[in-house]
Amino acid sequence: MRRAQSVRHYTRSSASAAATGSDDLGVLKEVPEESTEVTLRRQLLEKDKENDKLRDQIQALQAQLAQRPPIEAIQELRKEYSNLELILQGTQRENERAMTELERGKQREKLLERELEKLAGGNWQANLDIAPAGMASPHSSRTATALFSPTHHMTSLPPNGASRASGDATVPHVEQVRLLVLGMEERLRVREEKLVKAMEKADQESHRFESLRKDVSAAKT
Repeated sequence: MRRAQSVRHYTRSSASAAATGSDDLGVLKEVPEESTEVTLRRQLLEKDKENDKLRDQIQALQAQLAQRPPIEAIQELRKEYSNLELILQGTQRENERAMTELERGKQREKLLERELEKLAGGNWQANLDIAPAGMASPHSSRTATALFSPTHHMTSLPPNGASRASGDATVPHVEQVRLLVLGMEERLRVREEKLVKAMEKADQESHRFESLRKDVSAAKT
């Protein structure tokens, strides 16, 4: 009798333990399933946010591409940029050459001025009727022959015979030097005008070159 009760009690205990164990297994199985679902939902939300960011970036890039000029216009700008660069380099070389020639002309002019001081004295500009600073007057060019003719110098020289002979010998040389100075001053004036025009052209090309460089830089970005 006792053995039968013990068997029944053991059977009930085993059944309850089995039921409890099965319930625990069910709970253990349910918890991972819920955790996995939450994790997947969170990952899905993160991916949606990343997709939204990428979509915004794509739209911004498309807007930039729409504003960018066509490739043909960029190639044309680069070609014009190269041409202007060559023109600017040539203009700079021409300016340097003109400045060198102008400096040489000024040096020759100083040498002639020293020779004129030896021949006509310190006030040679007034004696030879040559305006200072390279400004030769029309009157001086028209009356050059009359002012420096042998007759004019013979009347202005002292009555001494030796001085008169020396003056007659000096007049042709002075006349040649004076005409040479006038010619050099005229050439210097013409060169200065050309140099000014070349510098103005170079300045214009430089501004145009800088503007084109900015356009090309903007097109690249």
